[in-house]
Amino acid sequence: MLFSHMLTIIFATGNPHKVEEVNSIMNMDDVLLKNLNDIHWTTEIIEDGVTFKENAFIKANTLFKEGHPCVLAEDSGLVVEALNGAPGIFSARYAGSQKSHADNNIKLLQELSTHQNRKAKFTATICYIEHGKIHYFIGECQGEILSELDGDKGFGYDPLFKPNGYDRSFAILGDRIKSNISHRAKAFIAFTEFLKQKNLK
Repeated sequence: MLFSHMLTIIFATGNPHKVEEVNSIMNMDDVLLKNLNDIHWTTEIIEDGVTFKENAFIKANTLFKEGHPCVLAEDSGLVVEALNGAPGIFSARYAGSQKSHADNNIKLLQELSTHQNRKAKFTATICYIEHGKIHYFIGECQGEILSELDGDKGFGYDPLFKPNGYDRSFAILGDRIKSNISHRAKAFIAFTEFLKQKNLK
């Protein structure tokens, strides 16, 4: 056990499955991640930043200002080179706020239909605030956008994203491979190493 007591961190997400995913990546028995439902948070946090870093900070800082000493937020998305970084921070609502993952994929294919360059990356930025000190951690997964859907597993852009070094999409490769090479995994591995090093000093 690295800590003399349990370190409780409020994770700015209402999705308990995301917390489970992060817990499995971090694998730290003495760190307790709580989501927004655990603290009965009902106020919508307006993410009006123009970068992943800004949106992650907005979410984390909102919780910190409400009196939570250790808070964590993550913002992530798909960045496509030929589309000047789109969909970027609008990845979840690329085709419109009321649209589905399938609609987003259709729009992405349409936008790329006249482009030869298919290079893309998933990127994730973590903002961690501990007693007022702000830390950032970034993870990226490089790859390319396929010309058609490949598989129906996963979520979001997984059926269209083929990571470098593989010949199939995330939707086919599955959670085991994705959890090792994904942008979110890399960012949270870096965060975990930070916590470990910090408490070895």
